[in-house]
Amino acid sequence: MSLRDEIFDEGRRFVLENKGLKLDDKGRQYLSPRISSEFMDCSMPLTFDQYSHCSLGCIYCFAYFFKSCNQTFSSKLHTVNHTALIDTIHGEPNSARNKIMYEHFFKKKFLFHWGGMADPFCNFEKSNGIGYQIVKALAEENYPTLFSFKGSAIFKPNFQNLFGDYSKQKNFAFQVSIIAPTDKQSKEVEIGVPVTSRRIEAIRMLSQMGYYTILRLRPYIIGITNEGIDDLLHKCLEAGIRAVSMEFFAMDARSSVGMRKRYEWLSKLIGVKSLQKYFRALSPSERGGYMRLNRLVKEKYVKTVYKFCQDNNLVFACSDPDFKELNTSGSCCGMPDKYPANPLLENWTRGQMTYMIKEARKKHHMHGTQAKIKFDSVYHPNTDTYLNEVELGQDHVMVSDRTQAQRQGITYLKIAKEIWNNLRSPSNPRNYFHGKVMPITIDGDGNFIYKYIEDEYEEKWKSEGLDLTR
Repeated sequence: MSLRDEIFDEGRRFVLENKGLKLDDKGRQYLSPRISSEFMDCSMPLTFDQYSHCSLGCIYCFAYFFKSCNQTFSSKLHTVNHTALIDTIHGEPNSARNKIMYEHFFKKKFLFHWGGMADPFCNFEKSNGIGYQIVKALAEENYPTLFSFKGSAIFKPNFQNLFGDYSKQKNFAFQVSIIAPTDKQSKEVEIGVPVTSRRIEAIRMLSQMGYYTILRLRPYIIGITNEGIDDLLHKCLEAGIRAVSMEFFAMDARSSVGMRKRYEWLSKLIGVKSLQKYFRALSPSERGGYMRLNRLVKEKYVKTVYKFCQDNNLVFACSDPDFKELNTSGSCCGMPDKYPANPLLENWTRGQMTYMIKEARKKHHMHGTQAKIKFDSVYHPNTDTYLNEVELGQDHVMVSDRTQAQRQGITYLKIAKEIWNNLRSPSNPRNYFHGKVMPITIDGDGNFIYKYIEDEYEEKWKSEGLDLTR
């Protein structure tokens, strides 16, 4: 059996086994919504999935990697307590955790990001219908929600009718994930997923309803996504997108047997002998075991998308830590800073590094001043009150190897401060942004103060007519 046949046999088997899979009603419930582990530079740290895993078979899937390396993962399908969640959305939380979520997020109508470790409209939704009930509750509350998806359940009449009925509210926005410019390419990397042209139809359908739509170029895989990117961008523009959000494929130094096979196939598709050696050679070591290619490798691909967005008055968003400074809104998912059609969609936090590094870049290029970034100017626990919630702090991966005594009093604010001041941490701003901000001094509370560092590409891009003040 060839490598391709082996990969696709596994992928098709996974999709077929999951097709029609019903909930394990006797099993545990899935804990969601939750706070994103990337909260330090995330505009929407409240993230949600209605199911415990996804039915789609994308060979690059980071959720597949995470769960294939997690010994506690169960292939049984679990779901959230959707009735309790709906009660919470309607202002009637009936558990201690839901009361916490209500006070810090739902009461404020904080933007709800749906689609992190699973797809809201994958085949599980066709078989179980839990998501539809939650979407209906969100629609009834005019609750601001961003869906990130590529699944086909959104074409079901019940969803089309629901989104059509509530389209005048414009409280929903949609990120449609497309990383392969053609149908043929998408079939090589996304098993059991609607082909590229079908997903562009989803963009068109939702845009025509009046919703804010985003092309989600994530993960951008060099050697695949760039082969036909101009045509893809223009087709999505014609379909009605208002923004493009991009992030490059990254890989963990660890891998399961299944992931190693998938990496072999990706190696062949993009034209390298070993994907792991390729990433190890071209990824900054200070970022740790999660390997991301360096800025020089990515620059020309970012430039193509940035220029396209500038030429067509679209929001440019970059979730990748490299070139995150180029965001033209403070949300790396591509949500606009201002949305008069429904200001609730503006209700995402500015208290995070994506917003601050974007503002630092604008200040630098508009006024020629060197912007400084202080911890207290980024994280505002009086506004983003979840940062001080001890109960939520226990969810973060950083507390998993600490003793019970050490976990007492841990909050997201304390975690952020620890990372901010630890130059050995891969998540530290100096390391995460690969030198785009550098520590220059310490404030009165003992926290580093960072300054914005201009790169060579910035002067070069400006000389070529690109505007870096937006």
